[in-house]
Amino acid sequence: MQRWLRNALSYTCGLLALAFLLECLFRLLPVPMGLYRTEQYQRWPLQNYEPHHTYASSMSWEMRHARIGTSNNYGHVAPFDYQRGTGPVIVVGDSFVESQMNRYQDTLQGQLGDLLKLRDAVYGLGANGLSISDYLAVSGLAAAEFAPRAAVFLVIDGDVSESLLRQIGHYNFAVKNGAVELQYWPLYGDTFAKTLRRVIGDFALYRYVQMNLRFDPGRLIQRLIDAPAAHASAAVAAPRAPLPAETAAVDHFLNQLAPTLKMAPACVVLLFHSDTYAIYDPAAANALKDAPMLKEYFQDHARAQGYRVVDLEQRFRADYQMHGQRLDFWPLDRHLNGRGHGVAAQAAYDALYANGGGMQCRPAGTEGTMSAFRSSAAARQ
Repeated sequence: MQRWLRNALSYTCGLLALAFLLECLFRLLPVPMGLYRTEQYQRWPLQNYEPHHTYASSMSWEMRHARIGTSNNYGHVAPFDYQRGTGPVIVVGDSFVESQMNRYQDTLQGQLGDLLKLRDAVYGLGANGLSISDYLAVSGLAAAEFAPRAAVFLVIDGDVSESLLRQIGHYNFAVKNGAVELQYWPLYGDTFAKTLRRVIGDFALYRYVQMNLRFDPGRLIQRLIDAPAAHASAAVAAPRAPLPAETAAVDHFLNQLAPTLKMAPACVVLLFHSDTYAIYDPAAANALKDAPMLKEYFQDHARAQGYRVVDLEQRFRADYQMHGQRLDFWPLDRHLNGRGHGVAAQAAYDALYANGGGMQCRPAGTEGTMSAFRSSAAARQ
């Protein structure tokens, strides 16, 4: 018995020592960690993470596409602080806009700032898991905080259907008898995991297993629970018409967006993302969350109300056919890489300022550069 206990203790000590050594090693590597969601719950997602925290990001077991950066004073991934009342262009979206996996200069907001010749005139307001209900909420917060001159929204598949889900820590649209109400379920207090992280910091080894190896016991159990239902629904999946609640959510979003931003619809660009994997190979396409007809409904009604609308599928396809270069992190991740963000940034710029136009939408501080561009364009005609 004593021998068994000694052996068990020896093995346990050996495993602990190995875990300690691996922890020390992984802390020297770009394991994804370092960002904590803000405690200013009523200001989220305008205030995204806690300010001025260093973070790391990487993909796959080899830790490819490693990035190290720092959140700014509003907890967004940007190399400069945002200032109140500065009249910027804001870029709003989910993790595609947050874009931890890209260098800032490769992001949509970074490249749009370069096109405007004033990088700090464009504020990226992206946060993981947002939908159009969150976009409307952050628009109101940003309008009061920054007085933006123009806004760009990157709309992805699922942004409408997910806006109807009640999720703790997010805004959602509650639809009842045709009426739509924006609701918020704030994430008060810290979760146990976040409290533990604050006390002892991140475990690099755990984060590597969770993020790089994508092994999360909770998600694995949930997938096993959901698998039979998902398989059954996939077997009968077919194109469907938009649900009344979905079209009501779109109508409410479009009706409220420009007034909430306090700007004309002509200064608001809606970029509709398209699955880039499907452009390379239709067999690699993701299953759609929002019905294709809902996307058409969204775009048609947005144009009818005067918003600038760009379906990025055509631009993505044209760029890939011309250059043959990937627009994402294939085969590791569907988020846009610097090239994909560049296509989106050029599309937003063209929609707002093509041929020197859109002067009423220019960010503060770009009057000179935009006037010069307008004069140059007029001289060429």
